Order: sequence, then C-alpha cells, then structure tokens
Amino acid sequence: MRRLIQIIFFSATIIVALPCSAKPLKGFNTGPYLYLEGGIVQSDFDIDQQSGEQVGEKFEPSMGLTFGWNIWDCFSAELEGRYATDRTENKREHLVAANAYGKYFLILDALTDFKSLRIMPTFKGGISFHVASMPGNPNSTDTAVTTFGVGPSFGAGFSFLIAEYLFFGFDVKEDLLFLTDAHQDLTVGGAAVPHALIYKGGFHPQFTAMGFIGVHF
Repeated sequence: MRRLIQIIFFSATIIVALPCSAKPLKGFNTGPYLYLEGGIVQSDFDIDQQSGEQVGEKFEPSMGLTFGWNIWDCFSAELEGRYATDRTENKREHLVAANAYGKYFLILDALTDFKSLRIMPTFKGGISFHVASMPGNPNSTDTAVTTFGVGPSFGAGFSFLIAEYLFFGFDVKEDLLFLTDAHQDLTVGGAAVPHALIYKGGFHPQFTAMGFIGVHF
C-alpha cells in the first residue's frame, strides 16, 4: 500500500511538472532573421531658413529592411536600413537612414511558456547614420541639397516568434542625430547671396515607430 501511494504521488508530480517542459529550450532564438518594416519617422528639421517654410510634414511614412543575427537567445547584432520620402508642391525630399544595433531579448517564462508562441520584450542601442536630399531654395539654381547626420540610437519594443519561423512585432526608437548645415548660393532681387544657410543642422532627435514582419531561421 505504501509503495502504491509512492507511485501515485510520483505520477502526480510528473503530471504537474509537464507544463514546465513547454518552456523554450536553449537555442530556440539563435540564428539569423530578416524582416520588412513600415511606420512613421519624425522629420521636423526640413525648414527652409530663408523662407521659413517647412518642406515636408513633421512625420513621414517610412519603410525599411532589417537583418539580424541572434548570437545567443537573448542577444543579437542588427543592421537596419530605412527610407522615407515626401512630395510637396512639386518638391520631393528623400530621407535615408542606416542603424547598427546590439539588441537584448528579455526572455520570461510567463511570456514564452506556450506551445508555439514566444513573446519577447526587446531593448536596443547603437548608432544611426542619416542622409537627406532636400529641395533647394527657389532662388538658387541647385534643385536639391544634401545633409548628413550621425548619432547614438536607442529603442524598445516587442518581438513575437510563432512556430519557430514567423517573426513579427513593433518597436520605437530615438535617433539622437547631429546634422550638418546645408548652404546654397542665392540670387535675390538681382543681388547675389553667397553661401546662404538653407537648412540648419545641429542636434535633431528623430523619433521612429515601426511595425515589422519576417522570418527567423
């Protein structure tokens, strides 16, 4: 009888412990991933200093492509490229950005203990590079000018992994950019105005919110 009770207790212990075996095994989140993303990017630095007009909108639609590699389940190296454009009164601006990140995946039992779904909060930090082709001032013969920017970048979001391959989620980030000035030679009322400031550089934080979908190999 005592032996039977021990067997029943042991069997019950195994049954209660079974849900724990559903937790992801080590290595479930390692390997490369690739995803497409779309969202909005802040663009409030495109003010023509001579006319006082903002060329585009304060927030522009943006799309991008990201490649990353999870070295460990909880950490990946990531490269991201983004593009945004806006056309206003026959003037078009082009915004191109490239970011390099180290990304941390917070793996919690409560968010990953499912049959085929893993939910992982993410945090990332790195560096951002920015190139913008902006419409030139109407009083210049140049139709476009180019500005460059670089600075640190930080972000956070959520990643979802389904059936080991489908990878999607969303994140927000802030690029703390330091942009170059843009100058042009103007002709105003028949008088030459050399090297006039068109777009003011300096410190310009740039907020971005993106959703993404792709695959994790």
